[in-house]
Amino acid sequence: MNRVGSAVLPHLSKAATLSGHSAPHFAEVAETALSLSPSSDPTDRQYRENRMVIDQATARAYLRRAAESLRDAAKELDNHLDFHRFFPTPSRRERPAPPPPTSSARHR
Repeated sequence: MNRVGSAVLPHLSKAATLSGHSAPHFAEVAETALSLSPSSDPTDRQYRENRMVIDQATARAYLRRAAESLRDAAKELDNHLDFHRFFPTPSRRERPAPPPPTSSARHR
């Protein structure tokens, strides 16, 4: 692996891990929202609503940190591309003509 790959891969890995951690929190928010009923005990309802807010904030924090890791990976790649812009483009070398087809034993 080259230097750029070594620098970018940890950022991408971190972003994938963090975004994966957000999913259960969002699922918990959805499940709690679906289970809330107007006839619930007011104290229980308040607890569940507060829990939803905390889970939502936690999930969003994971996604924000994942986005930061993706941004860092993009910066690494952009810096690499900027570095390569200073190099001259290699000229195309003339390719040798393909060898003529050989006669086959089948052709008589």
